[in-house]
Amino acid sequence: MRWFNSQQQSRRFDQFSYFLLVSLFSILVAAPAKAARLESWRFNASQNQLEITTDEGVQPKAQLVSDPTRLVIDLPGIVLGRPVINESMSGTVRSVRIGQFDRNTTRIVMELAPGYTLEPSQIKFRGITDRRWLIKLPTPQLASTSTPPIVVAPKVPTAPSRSAESEIAAIESVELNGSSNQLMIQASKPIRYTSRWDRSLALYRIEISPAQLSNSVKGPQLGSGGPISRVKLRQENSQTVAVLIQPATGVELGQVNQPSQRLVTLELQRARSLQSATTAAPRAMNVFNPAVATTQLPRSPNGRMVVIIDPGHGGPDPGAIGINGLQEKGIVLDIGNQVAVSLQRQGIQALLTRADDRDLDLDPRVQMAEQSNAAVFVSIHANSISLSRPDVNGLETYYYDSGRGLAQTIHQNVLQLTGVGDRGVRKARFYVLRKTSMPSVLVEVGFVTGRDDASRLSNPAYRTQMADAIARGILQYLQQAAGL
Repeated sequence: MRWFNSQQQSRRFDQFSYFLLVSLFSILVAAPAKAARLESWRFNASQNQLEITTDEGVQPKAQLVSDPTRLVIDLPGIVLGRPVINESMSGTVRSVRIGQFDRNTTRIVMELAPGYTLEPSQIKFRGITDRRWLIKLPTPQLASTSTPPIVVAPKVPTAPSRSAESEIAAIESVELNGSSNQLMIQASKPIRYTSRWDRSLALYRIEISPAQLSNSVKGPQLGSGGPISRVKLRQENSQTVAVLIQPATGVELGQVNQPSQRLVTLELQRARSLQSATTAAPRAMNVFNPAVATTQLPRSPNGRMVVIIDPGHGGPDPGAIGINGLQEKGIVLDIGNQVAVSLQRQGIQALLTRADDRDLDLDPRVQMAEQSNAAVFVSIHANSISLSRPDVNGLETYYYDSGRGLAQTIHQNVLQLTGVGDRGVRKARFYVLRKTSMPSVLVEVGFVTGRDDASRLSNPAYRTQMADAIARGILQYLQQAAGL
């Protein structure tokens, strides 16, 4: 399943409250006929994780308050229906208290030991369903009494001081290295970088600082058949240079690396042949359906359609963790990258919300789909349940509104081509499904905690098979929508 990130804020933690904006599910318009209740709760101290279960859907809201540090979680529309619970604990989480805050709100308060604090942006809300939630806390840290205040940069860039000016690097060149399949950004002095997909431009962005463009900066020589369609260099402010990249069709963007203090590189990977990748699967494996042979993907309908592929989680958020430490974020990134390549080879403009291991909130994923005018949005995740239930395996596909046909088409293709167990197509109110205006689905490719699924998902050949099936389902749906 998914870790649902709160909106990240980084302000000084002193006497102020940090509100974690956990807008994962809409509040129900009509009140239920009877009060919803908190069915169970459990805090796992070894994992710093709180699990809560209610008998109706709920939208948790949380805030972090200080002196002492407490994480306060409100459950609107939920009635406790029992006396106040106050459970003391050892360790950095000192106690958990649960009570009725007001007539319609149950409140959970997790109090830390004196002197400890939490990083608000690292608190993760994970929705198994809208009735079952996991709240993952980062490791509490000793609060520093000498933490300097956070300086907010001015909106309008100001001229750097002489000392700062001497530290600013000049971006001398941005070049393609054909022998190593890299885009290389060379600076005159040590630099730092950040990288992400720019949802407003539908381009990959690498920001370099402290840096300015040299007057004689050399750009890459781009030609037809090359790995990059377009590169734009932009001076964002007095100390930041942005390199904006559009990969060519059939090219994956790999890792961003910094081999030296003055050099940043971006790996470029040509699309591998889908046919050869799939047929390379060991024929002796019993995880595939032997009755189904891999066939060529259907052709895309006419026109350069945009499809958003959304590998869940990333960066510090591993998503579900299963048998032998199998992490959701790596599985879905591999599958998502291969789905995008397959679609690109069929003439579809496939955009990835993340092409590498990076952190990304939910709203930027939605905005990328909206601003690119995508035809469909496909989010890829892996499921989980307790490690004590390795018997639970299978495929689940979710939709919210207009995505039912897309969900059914993808689901049937995956069942047919992989032989994975069938846990059905379901309607759900996940944020990325509710907030996107195009047909959208969320595919749970299997359980990382399942004995069968974990073994399959650990196998690169099976992940290729899964990606092939998802791509086929997307193309079939687009064909049907176009009346072909």
